[in-house]
Amino acid sequence: MIRVDSALPSPRIVNGILQWYEGDEFEAGFKLELKDSDGEEITLTETDTVTVIVKNDRLEEIKTFEFSGIEDNSINIVFDSEVTALFKAGTYFYDIRLGGTYNTTVVKNNVMNVE
Repeated sequence: MIRVDSALPSPRIVNGILQWYEGDEFEAGFKLELKDSDGEEITLTETDTVTVIVKNDRLEEIKTFEFSGIEDNSINIVFDSEVTALFKAGTYFYDIRLGGTYNTTVVKNNVMNVE
């Protein structure tokens, strides 16, 4: 009998890196756990925004996701057929920026891998 290796779960997070197979459609949820310089928790409000910018390996912008009306400090990025088509196999980087009450970068050049 021949053994056939199965695919790994897609998407998945391995060592902090979001990975998926080219062409896969999915949703990725992020819960932002934010604290100010005094260690106090930050809760985003309806007037705050979150922007996720995804760049290729040359740091050129591929896709920007913008969110407002944030609830529970959570965002949900949708990789539907149109969005996932932008990502061929390779390495990508993403930033997460806050706007509104707090104008700051909370994630810079985190890695995404498409297989």
